[in-house]
Amino acid sequence: MFNSHTARTVVLLLAILLTWAPAGCQSPARQAQPVSQPPAPAPAAGTEPADQPAATDDGNVIAWAADGVITPGEYQKNKPFGDYELWWTADDQYIYMGMKAKTPGWVAVGFDPESMMKNSDIVEGFVKDGQLSIADMYSTGQFGPHPADTQLGGTDDILASGGKSHSGYTTIEFKRKLDTGDKFDKPLHKGSNKIIWACGSDPQFTIKHFARGSGEIDL
Repeated sequence: MFNSHTARTVVLLLAILLTWAPAGCQSPARQAQPVSQPPAPAPAAGTEPADQPAATDDGNVIAWAADGVITPGEYQKNKPFGDYELWWTADDQYIYMGMKAKTPGWVAVGFDPESMMKNSDIVEGFVKDGQLSIADMYSTGQFGPHPADTQLGGTDDILASGGKSHSGYTTIEFKRKLDTGDKFDKPLHKGSNKIIWACGSDPQFTIKHFARGSGEIDL
């Protein structure tokens, strides 16, 4: 038989157990922690095409302007050749091109050379005192000369152009037809097209190049 003191002790112990037992079955509350995401894998080397897309960060394309400024999204593709770089867009009729080189002098591009410079269709330009000089030329020999098409009986087929020289760089932009119909211009076509390029140290056509090269661009 429990006496009254024992009974009170038992009741007190039961009350304590009933008070703490539910809490002992629950996990303690805590703040949710952010889940760490694994870093995105880096793109594999060599997966980008040789002719790089040249759009804005959001993928938009802007209208071409012959202002001597190559704006992100203005051209579809570009290709670097060291300190010389080509940018271009082509549609069904025209090519829009930008040339930029680390020089205060002239820059040039030639289309479809046959042997060295021979029979290449050349566009060359420079900016002096803020004024653009640009010429549609044709190389008659392996190492030149490359007079203007108009001197050979052809036509000047540069439809629009612009240029700037700033901070040691010269930028020339121009537009022409893919196929001008002039025998001193090489037709450009969809797919790969051979090119040569060069740049000179001074803003005048008669100064020899200090850098040159060759390659291909894809229209």
